[in-house]
Amino acid sequence: MKGAVPMAYVIIAEECKGCQTCARACPTRASTGEKKKPHSIDASRCIECGVCARGCPYGAIRDPKGNKPPRIKRSDWPKPYVWKEDCVGCEVCVAVCPFQALTMFEIDGESIAGLYDSKACVGCGMCEQACPSHAIQLVWPEPARMSA
Repeated sequence: MKGAVPMAYVIIAEECKGCQTCARACPTRASTGEKKKPHSIDASRCIECGVCARGCPYGAIRDPKGNKPPRIKRSDWPKPYVWKEDCVGCEVCVAVCPFQALTMFEIDGESIAGLYDSKACVGCGMCEQACPSHAIQLVWPEPARMSA
């Protein structure tokens, strides 16, 4: 849509302490700023994955609707699950992951994508969105789903 304003997460400057947690976690580098100074989010780069808000220790980030999302421990963030019967081995997900959390594994003579580094994965969903065969699904761990 020509002239449409992109929706994006927003950092409330008065609440931001400049800890850089959001900037380190953002897969598209939409969140930027100097240490100990309020940060901002570039709406043209924001993919609305919510990674910045999930990790903000000060609750300074609002979603596109203006809501304050709850802080969620990183270990409870969603992770990609690859349906191996649907994976075509194209490696698009591996290429698009900004944190190199995915890799290709050899399983029963086939090249299948899979989560390689769960600590590096921020659950942004870029792999899920890029997969041409829809073989990837972000899955929330049970404790996070039950408390949300």
